[in-house]
Amino acid sequence: MNYGKLKSGLLNFRMLFFVFFFLLGIFLRLYKYPFFPTAGNAEENLYVWSGLSLIEEGVPISWNDLPPYKSEHIIYEGFAPNYSGREDLPIRLLKPWLDEPPLFSLIEGAISKFYGQENFTIISPYIIRIPPLIFSFISMFLVFLLSKKLFGWWMGNLSLALYATIPTIVFGSRLAVAETPIATIFLGITLLLISYFKSKDKKLIYLAYFLTLIAAFMKPTGLLLAPYLSFWLMKNKEIKNGIKYGLITIVIFFVLYFAYGFHYDKELFLDVLIYQSQRPAGWSGISHLFISPGFNIEIFKDNFIIIGFLSMIFLMFSKRKFAQEIILFNFIYAIMIVLVSGGRGDQLGWYRYPIYPFLAISLALLIENIYKKPNFYKFAIFLPLIMGNGDLLQNPFWKIDFFWKVKFFRYLFALFLAPMIAYEIFKKKYFISLGRYILILTLCIGLIYNILVVINMFSLTCDHSLICPLPYKVDLLEPFK
Repeated sequence: MNYGKLKSGLLNFRMLFFVFFFLLGIFLRLYKYPFFPTAGNAEENLYVWSGLSLIEEGVPISWNDLPPYKSEHIIYEGFAPNYSGREDLPIRLLKPWLDEPPLFSLIEGAISKFYGQENFTIISPYIIRIPPLIFSFISMFLVFLLSKKLFGWWMGNLSLALYATIPTIVFGSRLAVAETPIATIFLGITLLLISYFKSKDKKLIYLAYFLTLIAAFMKPTGLLLAPYLSFWLMKNKEIKNGIKYGLITIVIFFVLYFAYGFHYDKELFLDVLIYQSQRPAGWSGISHLFISPGFNIEIFKDNFIIIGFLSMIFLMFSKRKFAQEIILFNFIYAIMIVLVSGGRGDQLGWYRYPIYPFLAISLALLIENIYKKPNFYKFAIFLPLIMGNGDLLQNPFWKIDFFWKVKFFRYLFALFLAPMIAYEIFKKKYFISLGRYILILTLCIGLIYNILVVINMFSLTCDHSLICPLPYKVDLLEPFK
């Protein structure tokens, strides 16, 4: 046997697998990206209006309804002109708008300016969703790279396949919110941290803290990545470096951020900062996080997200090496950021985006464990969850029946569980092998369901609906002609 050719063929197949799912992930994110989530999201326009104002007038102007803003800060109350086939958005424009640091706003404002968009209108999602999409493409690659670095090629590919296709992650990748680049940066600094532990090259850790500053200027929650880095340095017996670099990063951010706020309105900036810091975070926040899956402001019952959170529990009670430890810690740390920065019952879907890269890798680890050590208990919970997104394809107006009939579901579920039940009774290894084939089959079906959900969700949501706006169409190639 020519082992050289066999090894080369295996490598080519793994690369083909990677390229397929990476391109699939790009396609799914781009497919009807201006249409769903639906156009006219107030949070997206919040950033772009601020950015355009900074570029055009030198002062941030945007909307909010927070109490610290008084009548003298209000420059307009009414409706934002809308070209999306939906009622105009009621807004209260504030000058200066000091809710957030300026970096993400400037990114959104710059691309809108490039396409000649008019400020304080509902800016076309064709334009403002381009930056988060680019960040999400980078995140896909980094998810693969991190998982491959820690667990090998096949785990990298499986993590990518999940991250590329889970509907909540795909839809969230389209919204123009700051949490998308923060998720990308979180992945990047994790890779830099791992490389630093191996090489001890100080430039890597300097770069990681610099990227943390970038994340903080996207949104203040990004600054919480500095304690994350410092924790790992101190855990790795670099206590002085962890404290020093962390404090330097935090001080630099606050000096620059306060200089930005004080430049426009010192009293207002401090009032807004104090008000924002008093959000009603509390102990019940984690239960709200688990029972309200979603990517926007509505509940979206994505079974892959639910089982992804269950995979965290699996990791908690498993024997862990450094690779598993850092994924679990990142997973939980991202959850902690949501808990301390969001309200008890007001954790908007985008607050959770930095969780999802590590959720995808954690879920891949759970699938690997079920494959290597299958049993009845794992199958009884895993199989219906992994197949459950098929039910998202239900729509009373659709004539095509994508979902299983009730009787067929019961028979098929019993059939899928049968090998593991038989193994519990007879302890024959060939039942384990059969169970593994069923696991692969159900996972493939689950991924296909995910793809169908992404492709059809706009139609499923908006067919026969009068409240779904169509995005204002823009020729993205016009400036280059």
